Amino acid sequence: MEPIRYVYGDGIREGIMAQRLSELYPWKFYDTPRFYFTDFHITMLHNGGRENYIGDIEIKWLKSDSSKPAIFPFNKLQQMLIAPPYTDGVDVFHRICFRFSDGLLIMPARELGSLIPQFHTRWDTQEHDLVIFVQASDYAKYWVAEIVNEE
Repeated sequence: MEPIRYVYGDGIREGIMAQRLSELYPWKFYDTPRFYFTDFHITMLHNGGRENYIGDIEIKWLKSDSSKPAIFPFNKLQQMLIAPPYTDGVDVFHRICFRFSDGLLIMPARELGSLIPQFHTRWDTQEHDLVIFVQASDYAKYWVAEIVNEE
């Protein structure tokens, strides 16, 4: 099983994405501890300043466009699935945000639970990881035509 690792620069990209998502949705983001299995806890903002927890989000910043499948660590998906928030509303669930160069795929983690994991060799470290491949076109109802860049 692949260890959770810290990648320099990911925090900057995650912050950029959280800022943009908070402009698109009435959400507020809270950092999770280093090496936690998600990037942020999310609360939904209501009139009068009230907030309620609606789940966590993992942000996967991809440099490719959505025609290429996203690779997502299966062990991270398992952690998101076995630790769901209490479902006291239709908005309460863990999310995964795939940032492609041509848009965003923001979806409930549970939607990926039925995908069959495969062993995959990372091109940069040659590690063998158990992953799932996520094709954006298979989840078109979660597609957001919003381009987010580092600048």
